[in-house]
Amino acid sequence: MLKMKQINKLLFSFSLTLVCTFSFGQRLESIKLFSSHTQGYSNHTLDTISIPFWDDFSRSDSIKNNLWSLYENISIKDYYNIKAPSLNVIEFDGLNKDGIPYNNEDGYGVSDILESDKINLISYNLSDSLYLSFYWNYNINGELPDNEDSLKIDFLNQNNNWETVWIKNGGNENHNEIFSFESIAISSEYLHPNFMFKFYNKGNTEGPFDSWLVDYIYLDKNRTKHDSLSLDRALSYKGFKVLNNYISIPFNHLSYADPFADSVSFTINNLDDQIQPINYSFGAYIKEFDLNFTYSQNKELSPILVGNESRNIINNPIKLSDFNLGKDSINVDFSFYIESGDSTYVSKNLTSNDTTNFQIKFSNFYSYDDGKAEYAAGLNQKNSELVLEYFTYTSDTLTHIQILFPETMENSYSQNIELVIYKNISDESTKLRSQNVSIDYDNFNFNTYELENHLIVEDTFYIGFKQFESNFLAVGLDKNNNTSDKIFYKIDNQWEQNDIIKGSLMIRPLFNNSDLIISGINEKNLPEEIIVFPNPSNGIFFLSKKVEKLKVLNSKGSIIFSDKNTDVINLTKYSRGIYYLFIIDNNNQTTKKLIVY
Repeated sequence: MLKMKQINKLLFSFSLTLVCTFSFGQRLESIKLFSSHTQGYSNHTLDTISIPFWDDFSRSDSIKNNLWSLYENISIKDYYNIKAPSLNVIEFDGLNKDGIPYNNEDGYGVSDILESDKINLISYNLSDSLYLSFYWNYNINGELPDNEDSLKIDFLNQNNNWETVWIKNGGNENHNEIFSFESIAISSEYLHPNFMFKFYNKGNTEGPFDSWLVDYIYLDKNRTKHDSLSLDRALSYKGFKVLNNYISIPFNHLSYADPFADSVSFTINNLDDQIQPINYSFGAYIKEFDLNFTYSQNKELSPILVGNESRNIINNPIKLSDFNLGKDSINVDFSFYIESGDSTYVSKNLTSNDTTNFQIKFSNFYSYDDGKAEYAAGLNQKNSELVLEYFTYTSDTLTHIQILFPETMENSYSQNIELVIYKNISDESTKLRSQNVSIDYDNFNFNTYELENHLIVEDTFYIGFKQFESNFLAVGLDKNNNTSDKIFYKIDNQWEQNDIIKGSLMIRPLFNNSDLIISGINEKNLPEEIIVFPNPSNGIFFLSKKVEKLKVLNSKGSIIFSDKNTDVINLTKYSRGIYYLFIIDNNNQTTKKLIVY
């Protein structure tokens, strides 16, 4: 039976984040990565500030020191699946922002602390109705707090003593899919020149355990207990990929990528109870060529956003072949922003959460991962194998394999591994390559292994490795893109498809230019145009000539139909929708869209 297993004292030597250990019996495990360096403390000078006090942590990946006096150990996160009020949240667990366990003497106690600057409240009285509000939730990407664990808020009174004014314990009864709103009145004993407040958690201090999230901290006058409204329209989810499964693909495969382009979605929250017209824009920029692409320009959101509504804005798939500009690699910067009528109110800049950006590098590799490992996953059995399934948009020459093996203090695996490449893992005779290589553990840099014999691959293939010890061998795991169904592992001579670990293993195939490449169009012998008819159809399609080979893929990139020496395609057993036809004939490849109604 598959279980969750907790690791109490596993120390890693770099600052990656998140929490939980999953195991497949004694098979495949994932762990959060954390560091063993010594801590650093704030040298920030304590300032005195005034209200309104507002921070939603959306502007950067670091805390703004003009508001906070103690903040260096707080991590800002941009988890894609948490339904936060706005972009970015702060995380409280047993690690500081560098991934260092606090390791209290008894393994339990206070860990992360976020402490405000001094706030001068001497000129206010109770009739001014001051409230501190915020949103909180458990970190569903981590190990959830138990009943004995807590998140707390203290206020500094006029006698310079900290007093606990709010506490929330863990446990299933407080678990909610959405963030909870809390508001705390500022009573008379806190109306003094040196008022401060602090958030902190209490729990397991030996690792990434008992994890909480906090967002949208706001202190101001003329508020009420249930005043959760703000004249703010905030982005809370930013896109990070433009393809169905992959984050990146080889640059010279972009010409074949259009059928696999995915819609790019963003989430916007109306934190007010009134309707609000919104226009949005989405585009891309390539700095090297000073080239702009506009996909939506000041487009009106329709229907209008109503009060307290959260809505996904879905942009149409983009034409990726436009990025094929004759270079070996290219960085594309994507930007999405809204015009919502938000304004800057003293220190409360409501426009700061209206824009989001992400960058994709197209080079010489396919990747499911974004280059950053929050977890590690791996096997712990001798002679076991771990592979990823890949699908190439066009035939190409596989020259290298990259694998990220994170550096940890508990790394006990000492032998070489055997790189493996399969055409079909269910048939051992289709193993295409194998070679022994050594491992270099590194926090951020991939091991890059050149194949002794380069290999032309097309369609589906599998890459990974075989290990020769029962010690746990960790591979980087990116939690932001979930391609868990592409992970396969072999135990006791039996292949199994992953069904527990969520994320993308950091194993990549690399392709390089070679005379052996059979992809693309031979310009000296342009292909005869192949016509598909009728299209759309009820599932039966005809081709204007017999072709050597064809395959049909669904929107997820899975092959649902293939044939050779044929001019007929039968998709009648599949549901209505859009499918993608790849034709190989006379050393030329053609891609077409099929519509079944």
